Amino acid sequence: MVAGVNQKGFTLIELVMILVLIGILAVFVAPRLPNITASHAISFSDKLRADIRYAQNLAMTRNARYRIYFNSAPSPNPGYAVTDSTAAIVQDPAGGGNLSVTLNAGDYTGITGIAMAPLYTFIEFDSLGRPYDNAGSLLAAAVILTISPGAVTISITPQTGAVN
Repeated sequence: MVAGVNQKGFTLIELVMILVLIGILAVFVAPRLPNITASHAISFSDKLRADIRYAQNLAMTRNARYRIYFNSAPSPNPGYAVTDSTAAIVQDPAGGGNLSVTLNAGDYTGITGIAMAPLYTFIEFDSLGRPYDNAGSLLAAAVILTISPGAVTISITPQTGAVN
């Protein structure tokens, strides 16, 4: 080393060692990171629960029937919409515009479907908040909605319409 010359920087060996350490950390840390798709499924299920409750709330406060329509067909993309009894889509209280959600697009990319058991086209709420099936009968059993992927479930209780 020449006197008065200040050497700065890393040697090749130091750089290789740092890259090896980063690689080892990536192998052990990456699998422990949360699954992004599962996080989206949980967020989406929270939105769907809120929208079902909103349809029920509208029915009770406006003394009219409101529905939540489900489109489970793959084309066009599946999704749902909250409507009044004339099938007019209601306004989204969160952001304006229609309260209609298309899966596997925009904020819901990665969410591919909503499976329903038993299968109904829509669930309708009366002025007391009670849920009805698309045949106009009070629900006899709980409706279970399963969000794909992630298998997050939502249930609508018969008689009360409680959403869990």
